[in-house]
Amino acid sequence: MNSQSRKRRTKKENMDIIKRVAFQLLKEKGYVNLSINDIADMSSINISQVYRYFPNGKPDIFLSLGVDFFETSAPKLESIDLNRPREFLYSLVMSLINTHRANRLILQVLKIVFLSYPELLKGDKDLFRLSLSEFKYFDTLVEQLGVVEPQKRVATTQFVFHLVDSMIHRHILETDVAETDEVLAHLLSNIVVKHIDSIAK
Repeated sequence: MNSQSRKRRTKKENMDIIKRVAFQLLKEKGYVNLSINDIADMSSINISQVYRYFPNGKPDIFLSLGVDFFETSAPKLESIDLNRPREFLYSLVMSLINTHRANRLILQVLKIVFLSYPELLKGDKDLFRLSLSEFKYFDTLVEQLGVVEPQKRVATTQFVFHLVDSMIHRHILETDVAETDEVLAHLLSNIVVKHIDSIAK
């Protein structure tokens, strides 16, 4: 690919190419053996430009990929029925479990990233909070179940979202938290509803 064609690409197009190449190389080499040089060479994008888009290198690339993968595979759920919050939460949690299972490779890489760069966890939480539709579902549910004060609502939503997310991570990557995905979804739904109820009172 010549330099003229590269100049015509937008920043987003270049970033998409970098992420696509990174994921392809991840499947071939694994995260540890994959280098930014590999990504730059295969994508025909200058390494300095790769770092301009992703200042922390591999961690930033795979954090961005994680957001992309989890958002694009997230199903669109029906609107929240306040008369059936447990049923809605069950559907939401099951969709999260299915999304995590479908993206297990990226989930494994994100675990490595966060263990190696714990300071990225806060940025990841903010990124996911602003980006993922599942977080917005939780936020809407928390508000409609009575936690309306903005700071309290945000804090409650962050707590329940990351509780559910971390339990699903453990269930899929480390050990079975429950006998089946369905049992875990019921368990987490009950915990979330009780917690929101306690905050709303």
